[in-house]
Amino acid sequence: MSTATALMPTISIVVPTYRRPEKLARALDSIAQALSQPYEAIVIDDCPDGSAFAVARQFQVQYVHKAGRDRGQSASRNIGMALAQGRWLCFLDDDDFFMPQGLERLLAAAQTSGKVVFGDYQAFNAAARAEVPLAGITLDTLLVCNQIPMGAFVMERGAVARQFDTRMRSHEDWDFLLSHILRSGMQYVPGAVVVIDKTENQTTSTEARRRKLFWLDFLSIYARFPASHLSTARGHMLASLGIQMPDGLLQFNDDI
Repeated sequence: MSTATALMPTISIVVPTYRRPEKLARALDSIAQALSQPYEAIVIDDCPDGSAFAVARQFQVQYVHKAGRDRGQSASRNIGMALAQGRWLCFLDDDDFFMPQGLERLLAAAQTSGKVVFGDYQAFNAAARAEVPLAGITLDTLLVCNQIPMGAFVMERGAVARQFDTRMRSHEDWDFLLSHILRSGMQYVPGAVVVIDKTENQTTSTEARRRKLFWLDFLSIYARFPASHLSTARGHMLASLGIQMPDGLLQFNDDI
């Protein structure tokens, strides 16, 4: 547990990691600057050789080595949720990091409203860094395509209705977020709360093949969260992924 070990954590931060010890250290270091309330950070290491152990020990956080268990971020996040003790819950990817006081602002709003609370984020690559405002995000926006990244939202742990779907090839974070926003509601907090590091985003043959299958997970989410009034917008979204759907196919009967 990080900060005030003797105190029960107010919030649990689940951090899945895979062979990024330097960036993991940056992520963990950012947590203490992001809030003042007692917290616990839970690092779930998906690397067979346990490359994150030394970093986790340095920051005195809870460490779980996933050797021999199910691989992938969804399984890691599910393990972290099962171990979490805080009333509130958030997730941080190992290559991203929180803005100073970012979690503090999200947590203050969540403690008042009890909703899934989200804020803006910054993103950078080798060329530039920019702030991405999310003030215009609505439920309808999220029912078409997710724009809220991991690290940009806080939710009540007791409101968790189900785990991350380990069967999905991609967008399991979108699926998870939608299921809980529909259950608890959503609230926006102005200002960037997390920084998304895109410097390692590369177009490899494996990633290209994965992206070609994105539409399958979009269809899965569209079927799981039907919204006939958004069938046109969803059709345009699928078209942008290279998939043309026959007219009426997205007109599911059970609207939200």
